[in-house]
Amino acid sequence: MQSLRVIGVLMVFVCSLRSGRSKTANTVEEMLAATLEGYDPVVLQQMLDETEDNSNTKCHHISFWLYTKAHNHTGLELVVGDPGTLTSSDFDGSKPTKILIHGWLGDAVDYESVCMMLKAEYLESGNYNVVCVDWAVLAIDLPYITARLRCRIIGNCVADLVSMLVDNSAQTVDDIHIIGFSMGAHIAGYVGKRFDGRLQRITGLDPARPLFFSRMPSERLNENDATFVDVVHTTSFLLGEHKPIGKIDFYPNGGYTRQPGCRGIYFFGEVCSHYKSYEYYARSIQSEGDESFKAVRCEQWEDYKKSTCKDYDDFTYMGEYASSNFSGNYYLAIK
Repeated sequence: MQSLRVIGVLMVFVCSLRSGRSKTANTVEEMLAATLEGYDPVVLQQMLDETEDNSNTKCHHISFWLYTKAHNHTGLELVVGDPGTLTSSDFDGSKPTKILIHGWLGDAVDYESVCMMLKAEYLESGNYNVVCVDWAVLAIDLPYITARLRCRIIGNCVADLVSMLVDNSAQTVDDIHIIGFSMGAHIAGYVGKRFDGRLQRITGLDPARPLFFSRMPSERLNENDATFVDVVHTTSFLLGEHKPIGKIDFYPNGGYTRQPGCRGIYFFGEVCSHYKSYEYYARSIQSEGDESFKAVRCEQWEDYKKSTCKDYDDFTYMGEYASSNFSGNYYLAIK
């Protein structure tokens, strides 16, 4: 269901480029480039600041659902500002916490969503507190640019939740791992900024590209947002950021659109490849030491394919068991 929504909007978005900013462009790539480069980062920064200053939304349309071994099918709602919802739940501050954030047009209840897919793997593999951040009311009802402008606000709400966990339980920032998909990756980045990079780990799953400028690290996910920031890149056309933005960046199958099982380059291929980022991650959770997730540090994908990387002993594993002792760009071939 989510993928159909994204495909529809993506088709409308790309087709509208010719009648908008890019009337002289002849290819989809040229239209995309003209659109992305047509926004002034200074103007965007002003819009971001004004949106936060004028927002009446606060956390009203954002829900937090706790899942544990005891409640692995029906989540318990945690309400920011109401510690009683935490203390009356079975949240265990002595256990690690995974906070999962979906992207634009996503939700936290669809069985194919990043929240449901990763939650199921975590609770089957160990004892965790899993919190799904549901901002679907904003993600589905708002145009892309409006949702993008509210990412900082949503991130601040998630940060308030983290503070509530730490202040009212044995939980520490060292126990918290935030995983965000697409626009959710940048929301995770805003959470990390609120804690001055002290959170243990943030994982970005194919972080959204449009309107998240590489030259504006303060307004997107970056390597300083947590002690360890790992990023998985699976698209190269429109939806996901292809440039490295983490401490360690993984490029399965080169990080290019048309991941295995995804047909075509545009529309269907792009959306399918975008979702592969969290499908791969979900598979990794119960695959510690699995050689299929072994990634080698390399200059580029072509070198990896030709087996000409400098040091094949410089490897780690993409996904849940990525090592924080490594940094740089890592490549792997995976189905």
